[in-house]
Amino acid sequence: MPEIRKTYIDTGKVRYVFKDFPLPFHANAQKAAEATRCAGAQGAYWDMHDQIFQSQAEWSGQGQQEVLDTFVSYAKNLGLNPETFRGCLESGQFAAQIRADLLEGQQGGVGGTPSFLINGQLVVGALPFESFRQVIEAELSKSE
Repeated sequence: MPEIRKTYIDTGKVRYVFKDFPLPFHANAQKAAEATRCAGAQGAYWDMHDQIFQSQAEWSGQGQQEVLDTFVSYAKNLGLNPETFRGCLESGQFAAQIRADLLEGQQGGVGGTPSFLINGQLVVGALPFESFRQVIEAELSKSE
């Protein structure tokens, strides 16, 4: 990602759009996605995203109330307002947007993560930079 960001995103050649794709078989994936959006409402989307990703073993098997409490504790550790965060998470404020992201991904052929759509071309997996470079350069050459 750092190479893609430096070479393509920061130079304005590529627009990067991140979409949520909570895997249906993962009981807490939807709430994890909502937690990142709720943190984003307080300016900490990527901080929460990284925390949740790094701590999957801790929260993935938790029950509904326990996982909410865990995510609130992450929010506190990130310096967010825990009451505002909890209210957002419990209300399901971003649930419909996340479901829309999931549907959009499924319609684009996404079946798992990580997956990338580059001008509609599906690229699946945590691949090396060169794999992305080839696809991106091919797409950029079409627009010249």
